[in-house]
Order: sequence, then C-alpha cells, then structure tokens
Amino acid sequence: MEKPLNYEQAFKIEILNEFANGVYNRLLNFVLNNGMDRQDKNKFYNVLLDQFVEMLDLDLFEMSFEELEVLDGYWTNMNSYIKEITKKKLA
Repeated sequence: MEKPLNYEQAFKIEILNEFANGVYNRLLNFVLNNGMDRQDKNKFYNVLLDQFVEMLDLDLFEMSFEELEVLDGYWTNMNSYIKEITKKKLA
C-alpha cells in the first residue's frame, strides 16, 4: 500500500529543494567564475560542492518532517556561509 501524501511535507520538500539547489549553484558559479578546476578534489570549494551533491541526492520523501527541519537548518547555515565566502575576491 502506498504511503499517503502529506501536502505540508511535500510543500516543505519543494521549498527545501529549490533553496538547496540555489546554495549549490551560488558556490558552483563562484568556482567556475574564478577559473578553478572543478576536477581538482584537493580544493576546499570542490570538496564542499561534492558534499552538497551528496546532500542534494538524499531522498527527502523518506524523511520525517522533523528530519526535514534539521536539513533545512543545515542548508540555512550553508547559505549564510556561502554568501560570506563568495563575497571574497580570489587572487
């Protein structure tokens, strides 16, 4: 039997997906605009991008609403962090 759809949870997931992808894209644009080699896995920004990819691959529909709230906190903190580090001009 299929799990009933919780519209509040589905809405939370949709918003969280959009927000998380925005955070990822902001960092990716920063990396690419600064001419960094995306394949160099020794660079901090690339490691962080890879971490974001793993987080974006999570099956949010398998999570409880409370787990989604924790994940929302993670992306909110990462958003603040990425805004700070992308302000800097790289030499």
